[in-house]
Amino acid sequence: MRSFLRQVKAEMLLVYAEVFRRKSTLVMSVVWPYIMTTFMLALGYVAGSPEVFVRRVGADPVLFLATASYVLFSTLSVVDDVMWRPVYDEHAGTLPYVVSSPTSTVLHYAAIPVPRFTLSLLLGATFLLPVFTVREGFDGLLSGFIVVAVSLVAALTFIPLAVAVGLGLYSLGGESWRAINVIRPLFLVAMGVYYPRWMLSRVAYLVTALLPPSNCVEVVQRLVVRLGEVNEVLIPLTLAVVLAVVQLYPMRRSARRWEVAKLREGVKV
Repeated sequence: MRSFLRQVKAEMLLVYAEVFRRKSTLVMSVVWPYIMTTFMLALGYVAGSPEVFVRRVGADPVLFLATASYVLFSTLSVVDDVMWRPVYDEHAGTLPYVVSSPTSTVLHYAAIPVPRFTLSLLLGATFLLPVFTVREGFDGLLSGFIVVAVSLVAALTFIPLAVAVGLGLYSLGGESWRAINVIRPLFLVAMGVYYPRWMLSRVAYLVTALLPPSNCVEVVQRLVVRLGEVNEVLIPLTLAVVLAVVQLYPMRRSARRWEVAKLREGVKV
């Protein structure tokens, strides 16, 4: 545990130094969900009307799309941090030091997304909570807090799969951005942040259910649409946690395989 906390502290210093050094990154992190939500609303108004959206989905389009943008940003930051870090370390020349470190590779990659959780909380306070409060008052504020909490669970449950797939690909083909550019969009589509998963066909629903964060996304969407019956919320949330625990084993195997491959390869100069 002490080693893991040291890793978290190091990652926080790295991320926060970068964020506060580049003020534009912090500003864009806060503004990005507003831009994305505005774009999706504009696209929806061109294609149809809010009444049609409410009739088909059962939720205010502003709340639904704002929630989708926030969840997308929260999970995307985790996936990007974990899956792109080996490429970053390779180009920065720090990969040999990471691999030869006595710290567990699994703990190292589990610590990488932690600083982003706090940034997600900042984003929830500056974007999601104000939107929910303006649209629904005090009840909306409570709903916003629940959405932020479930979104953090979604990000946490994404870590084992992201590490397993990312390091698995790197151990097969080296630190290349090409494979990640193929896998990453597939993950985002399967999560279904911009469409209700319960409206999918049974086959598509079962396939996307294998992705832990997609089940958390369904919980968030049901809360926004007010379909949050106890069983309809607890079952997907429990499934997400169980799948994440099951995926810890392939995460550990992929990390170990990648580490051994890098040690055999030796230091590049």
